[in-house]
Amino acid sequence: MKDNTNLLTVITWGVLLTSISVLLNDMREFDFNQFKEFQNWAKSANKNETWLTSQNAIKWSYYTISAGIFFWKGYLIYGFSYFLSILKEIDNGHYFSDNNIRYFKKIGNIFIQYTISVLVLRFLLAAIGKSTFDFFDELKTEFMFLIPAGLAFYVLAEIFKRGKQAKEENDLTI
Repeated sequence: MKDNTNLLTVITWGVLLTSISVLLNDMREFDFNQFKEFQNWAKSANKNETWLTSQNAIKWSYYTISAGIFFWKGYLIYGFSYFLSILKEIDNGHYFSDNNIRYFKKIGNIFIQYTISVLVLRFLLAAIGKSTFDFFDELKTEFMFLIPAGLAFYVLAEIFKRGKQAKEENDLTI
C-alpha cells in the first residue's frame, strides 16, 4: 500500500505544480496596465462626474473581476492540496480518521464554491462586455465536472464517517 500512496503523492505534486504554473502564466499574460490606466484616471478624473457610469469604472470592474477569478483558481489549487493530507493519513494507517472526513468535506466545499463563484464572475465579465458568456457552454467545460466531484467528496466524507463508526463498533466487540 505504501508504494501506491507514494505514487499517488508524486502524481498529486505533479498536478499541483502544473496547476500553479498555469495560474502564474495566466496572471503573467493578464494586462496589468489597466491598473496603471485606472490610477492615471483617478488623478485626472472630473470629481463631479458619477464614477459608476464612467468608462473607467468598467475597466476597473474588469480588472477586479479578473483578479477575483485568479483568486478562485488559486483557492481551487489549495483545495486540491488536501489530497496530500489525505494520502499522508492513509500512509500512516488512519483510513477512517476525523481528519480525512474533514478533508473530504473541505474539498467538496471548495469545488462547489469555486464553480458557483467563477460562474458568477464570468457572467459579470460578460455583462460589462469583456467576454462572451454562454451559460450552457460554461457548463460543458470544467464546471460540468466540478459540481459532481464536489458532491462526490461529500458522499466520500459520509462513507468515511460511517466506516469510522463501524470500525469503532467492531473494536468494542470481542
